[in-house]
Amino acid sequence: MNNFIFYDTETTGVKELDFLQVIQFACLQTNSDFYTKNSFEQLCSPLPWTLVSPKALLVNKKSEIFQSDINHYQMITNVHETWTDWTNSEPGIFITYNGMRFDEEVMRRQFYWNLYDPYFTNTNGNSRLDLFLKMFVIAHFYKKDFPIPLKEDKLSLKLEDLANALSLDTTNAHDALADCIFLKELMKSISVMLPNYYNEIMASISKDEIIRSLKEMPVHFNCYFIPRSKTTKSYAFTAFISDYALNKYVPVFDLSKDPELYFDLSYSELERIINTPKENPFKRIATNKTLSIISMNTLERDNIEIQDKDIYCKRADAIRSNESFIEKVLDIYNSLEFSGSSKINIEEQIYSNGFPSSIEKDRFHNFHKAETYLEKVDVIDGFDDDRYKEFAYRICAQEYAEQVDSSVLINLKKLVHQRFNEDGPWPNAEKNLQEARSLLAESTSESEKKLLQIAINSIEKSL
Repeated sequence: MNNFIFYDTETTGVKELDFLQVIQFACLQTNSDFYTKNSFEQLCSPLPWTLVSPKALLVNKKSEIFQSDINHYQMITNVHETWTDWTNSEPGIFITYNGMRFDEEVMRRQFYWNLYDPYFTNTNGNSRLDLFLKMFVIAHFYKKDFPIPLKEDKLSLKLEDLANALSLDTTNAHDALADCIFLKELMKSISVMLPNYYNEIMASISKDEIIRSLKEMPVHFNCYFIPRSKTTKSYAFTAFISDYALNKYVPVFDLSKDPELYFDLSYSELERIINTPKENPFKRIATNKTLSIISMNTLERDNIEIQDKDIYCKRADAIRSNESFIEKVLDIYNSLEFSGSSKINIEEQIYSNGFPSSIEKDRFHNFHKAETYLEKVDVIDGFDDDRYKEFAYRICAQEYAEQVDSSVLINLKKLVHQRFNEDGPWPNAEKNLQEARSLLAESTSESEKKLLQIAINSIEKSL
């Protein structure tokens, strides 16, 4: 693919994912040679019912959001239009840093709130790549070949620290566009310094490509980062793949254990072990996300020493030649239910009913196309899903504050009161206020004091 889209967000906080708002968004479009073709960045004002965390403001320093003439709906619409334009002739690879846990999930929610398809980055041929997860592999296996930053003799995988290690100017760290540039340069560095691993990354981005890699190459290593100890670990595995049992989760077996101990177990015995997390050699990986894995084939090409290599290969071959065992394991995993808990607030219900239907998408389109408040209300009346009705009226309140019905304004005042005065899964206003006052009392920096006072004022205004 020749269409890379690097993007980054600055948000109102880092916790309470379902209630965070993007306040700055930036993205770069490059070709596969990392030549920048287009860029986009924008700030927006906070939604009245969204709390801006004092700590987040200290990090991103985006105090100008409180004077922005661009509202949230307008910014997200501009993002959607930009991405649509950039992927019109060729699907894009959307590249983030820690996106699978944060930026990607946050943007899905911004699209969801604003009546756009939340799954833009992995539909219509588009795909996703989280370089943060790939850095687990690099930090574990390629320390001698790639600059891995250390802080107090401990591993650091922060994008800013990696940028410093690559001799990039980090003056504007935590600015969304600057972080996009860091991310582009990081990927470019991987392509130059670790070409074999880079080729594997590019050959296993989509779900189908990941499954093909797991099927064709018997032994992979899954690497993971332990934040507290700032170290990486890995385990060798082989995947259970069958042509009739492919979904977003693929079971794998940890090859540090002897699979022959499990071959002759009954279905019920095997099921009990699989459902017992402790000391369980059976795991599952999500093939619809970026994985922190590398094949043994690539490690061998790069002359990386692998302890117990022959044992791993022998055990993988033993599993793959045991069709009845594979079938039994897949049957057990296919029978398991991995359902999430029910959510009350509409912001939390993004995954409640799957993908928006084609009918819903048509209604979204008609809503965005409508040029007046009354025209938008006509479209809203046709929504079957109450979630989308509520989001649509919130949008109308941003766009047509002087025209919306009084009932809409009353509901939004109730929403603001709830989010700032009641306990719930959203950020706690009183705790954030107390924290900001403590930080203000302790701070010796005039710029920090100014930011904290702005944050305090914004919270007090809504209490």
